[in-house]
Amino acid sequence: MGGKAAGLGELLRAGLPVPAGFCVTTAAYSRFAAQPELADAFGAIGLAEADSPHLHSALQHLRAALLAMPIPADVGDTIRQAYLRLGHVPLAVRSSANLEDLAAASFAGQLDTFLNVIGADALLDAVRRCWMSLWTDRAVDYRRHIEMDQPGIAMGIVVQVLVPADVAGVLFTANPSTGRRDEIVVNAGFGLGEAVVSGQVAPDTYVLDKHTLSLKLIQLGTKALSIVPMEHGGTRSVFAQEPRTSEQALTDNQLHQLADLGRRVEAHFDGVPQDIEWAYVGDRCALLQSRPVTSLPPAPLENVRWEPPVPDSVWVRRQVAENLPEPLSTLFEELYLREGLERSLDELLAFFRMPWFHLEDIADRPFFTTVNGFAYQRANFKFGWKTMPIVLRGAFDGWRVMFSDAESFWRDRALPAYLATVERWKPLDPAVLTNERLLVGLRELALADATYWYACAVVVAAAKMTDALLDRFLALAAPRRQLTSGLFLRGFASRSMAAQADLEALADRIMRSDGLPELVAATPAERLRQALAGSLQGMLAIEELDSYLDKYGHQIYNLDFAEPTQADDPIPVLLSLRALVARPGRDLANRQQDLAIQRKHLTASTARSFDPVRRLLFHKLRIWAERFGPYREEALFFMGKGWPTLRRLALELGRRGVAVGALDCVDDVFHLESAEIARALDPHASNDVRAGFPTLARQRRELRQARRRLHPPAAVPPSRRMRFGPLNLAGFETQHRNTLRDQLLRGFAVSPGKATAAASLILSPADFGRMQPDTILVCPTTTPAWTPLFSQARGLVTDVGGILAHGSIVAREYGIPAVMGTGNGTERILHGQLIGVDGDRGEVELAPAGHARG
Repeated sequence: MGGKAAGLGELLRAGLPVPAGFCVTTAAYSRFAAQPELADAFGAIGLAEADSPHLHSALQHLRAALLAMPIPADVGDTIRQAYLRLGHVPLAVRSSANLEDLAAASFAGQLDTFLNVIGADALLDAVRRCWMSLWTDRAVDYRRHIEMDQPGIAMGIVVQVLVPADVAGVLFTANPSTGRRDEIVVNAGFGLGEAVVSGQVAPDTYVLDKHTLSLKLIQLGTKALSIVPMEHGGTRSVFAQEPRTSEQALTDNQLHQLADLGRRVEAHFDGVPQDIEWAYVGDRCALLQSRPVTSLPPAPLENVRWEPPVPDSVWVRRQVAENLPEPLSTLFEELYLREGLERSLDELLAFFRMPWFHLEDIADRPFFTTVNGFAYQRANFKFGWKTMPIVLRGAFDGWRVMFSDAESFWRDRALPAYLATVERWKPLDPAVLTNERLLVGLRELALADATYWYACAVVVAAAKMTDALLDRFLALAAPRRQLTSGLFLRGFASRSMAAQADLEALADRIMRSDGLPELVAATPAERLRQALAGSLQGMLAIEELDSYLDKYGHQIYNLDFAEPTQADDPIPVLLSLRALVARPGRDLANRQQDLAIQRKHLTASTARSFDPVRRLLFHKLRIWAERFGPYREEALFFMGKGWPTLRRLALELGRRGVAVGALDCVDDVFHLESAEIARALDPHASNDVRAGFPTLARQRRELRQARRRLHPPAAVPPSRRMRFGPLNLAGFETQHRNTLRDQLLRGFAVSPGKATAAASLILSPADFGRMQPDTILVCPTTTPAWTPLFSQARGLVTDVGGILAHGSIVAREYGIPAVMGTGNGTERILHGQLIGVDGDRGEVELAPAGHARG
C-alpha cells in the first residue's frame, strides 16, 4: 500500500487518532498501468531515459495517456463501494508510493494530494491524477537523482475523511534544524495543513522540551494565508487583511496534547524521529500521516571544551589549517597530520642546511595535533638565554637560504619528487594489488603530499615576508594614499586563474551552440553530463569538460583526502558552469590584462611620488614581493595532486571491507586507521574481530559529522595568544577574535574596495548551489577549487586566511573587496543577510538579521 498508508496503519494499531478511510493498493495501479494502450507510452520513457529533452516530451505524452485512460471497471467499482461505506463525505486523496517515505529518501512534495474531494466520480478522477503524479518531471527527476529504479515504482492511494481543520501543520519529534533529539518542533497555521506543508505560509514555530513538554521557544508567523474547503469540492486560498503575528494558532492545551501525541508516535516507531502531519477541529486532534525524518543532522555535541591536548601548551589554526576547515577524518589525521607533517618537518629543516638546529631545541613534539577533530599547530616555544643564540642564528640562516633558494627548492626538487611519486602509483590497477600494497600506496602518497606542503610553506613564507615588508613600507612612506601591497600583486597569471578562464571559455562555447544554453539552464547539475550526451554539440562540450577535469580535476575543496576532489565530485564545477552560462559577459583574461595595466600605472605614479631614496626602496621591495607572490598560488595548485590516485587505492580497500562484512559502506575506510584496516581485511581474522569495525567506523563518521557544527577558536586555549618568550606573535595568526555580539567584524584587509549586498553563506562544496549572483561570498576559507564561485561574487568574507591566502589573491584578480580571517563570520552572518564589506579597512558591517533577501 506504500509508505504513507503503512505509517497510518501503524498509528491505528497503536490506538492513535487517525481519520477513517481506506487504501487503494499498488495492485490496482499495476492493473491500470498494464493496460495495452499504455505500453508504447511507458516504453518511450525507457528509451528517452538518457536524453532530458526527449524524456520531457515522453513524460508529457505518458501523462496525457494516463489521464485519458479509464480505470478498469472492477477496480473502479471496488473503489466506489468503499466510498459508499464511508458515506457521502468530503475526502482527502493522497498518493502513497511503494518506495515513499523511507529513512534514506522522502517523496515529500513530489507526488500529488487532492483535498475536499466530493462524490464517487471526483474520487476516481483524483485517484487517476494521483497515479499520474508518479510521472511528473519533478518526481522522475527526484527518482533519477537518488538512483531509484523507475520500473519498480508503484503507487497506492490513501483515501481519508477530510478533517475540516481550524488549525493544522507539522510536528517533528526531533529538531530538524539543529538535530537535537530532546526537542519537539511544531509548525502551525490556520486552515488546512497544505499551506504549511507546501511552504505557502509563514507559520508559528514552537520548540518544546521533549521530556517535560515545557515551551522553550515561540516564533509567531504572519499566517497571512489559509487554505479552506469550498462547498462543492476543492479548496481556495484566503488571505488575511492583516498579518496574524499577534495571535497564536495553537492554545497551550492544544500544544501540550499535540506534543504528547508526538512522543507516543515516536515511541511506537522504536524511537525513530518522526515527521507528523496533524489537524485540529476544535480541541480534537487527528493525525494525518507519520514518516521518518529524513536528512536529520547529528545531535549537537554538549559541553564541548577547547583544551590543549598537552598541559600548558598553546595551539593555533594557521598555515596548513587554512586548507583544513573541517574536522579531520581518522585516516587523514593518522597518515597526514601525525605521520606526514611531523616526519617531513625534519626534511624542511634539512633544506635550510642547519644540521646544528633541531626543532626540539625550541619546541616540543608533536608540532601538529587535533582538538575536537580540528587541526592545530603548536604555538608555545621554549625561551631562554640558551635558546636565544640558536633562534637568532636560525632566523638569519633561514631567511638567507629561503630568499635565495625557495623557488628552486619548490620547482626543481619538491614538485618533481611529488609528481614522480604520483606517477608511480597512478597507472596501477588497485583491483590487482594486495591489501598490504594498497596500504603502502596510501602512506607513500600521503607522505609525499605532506613533504610537498613544506616546500609550499617555504614559498608562502617568502611571499608573506616580502609582502609584509612592502605593505609596511607603503603604510609609513605614503600614509595618505592608503596604498596596500595587494594593489601591486594583481594581474599575474596563475593556474587557478587559468582553470577559471578555461571554464569560462567552455561556458562561452555552450552559449554559442544552438539549444545548449536552454538545455543547461533547464537541467539539474547532477544530470547535466547525461543531458549533454543527447546531441553532437553536447558531446563536444562533454569532451571539453573531461579535458578540463583531466587537467584541473585534482584540485581540492578540502585537503582532507576523505573529501572528494573536483574529478571525484564535479557537481560544484557543473553548478558554476551553469551559472556562467546563465550570466555571460565576464571575461577573466581581459580583466587580468586590465589589472596588469592598472598595476603598471600605479607603480609608475607611486614611484614618482617618492623622493629618490624612498623610490629606490619601493622598487626593491616591490620586486621582491612580485618575485615571490605569484609563486604562492602556483605552488599550492599542486597540493592534493595525488589525492585522486590515493582515493582509488583507499576505496578499493573499502570495497573489500564491505565484501567481507568489515565495513557498512565503501567510504567508511576513511574512518579507520591503517592498522585497523589491515586487521579488518586480514583473511585470518574471525567474524567476531570484523564485527566491531562497522560500528567503530560509523561512530567516528557520526562524531565527525556532529563536529562539523562546531566553530573552532583561533587558539587553544582560546584566551591564550602566540608568544615566544616576551615576543607577541599574534601577527602570525590567521583569525581575528570577534565576539558573538560584535556588529562590526574585523579581519584582514586583503583586497581593496567596498560592497554592500546580501550574503551567500557557503560552508562546503555541498552548498555551492546556494551561491546567488551579485552577493557576498561568506565561507570558512577557500582553496583553488572554490575559484568558480568568485565570478558570481561582489565580495568575500572568510573565517580563516590572510593577505596571501588563496581567497585574497583571487579576490584581487576579480577586483572585488575581501576581508579574511574574521574568525566567526560564518557563525555570525546569515544566508541572505545584508552585509557591508570594506576591503580597505578590513571590516564587515552586519545589518540586523531581519534585513535579508529571501
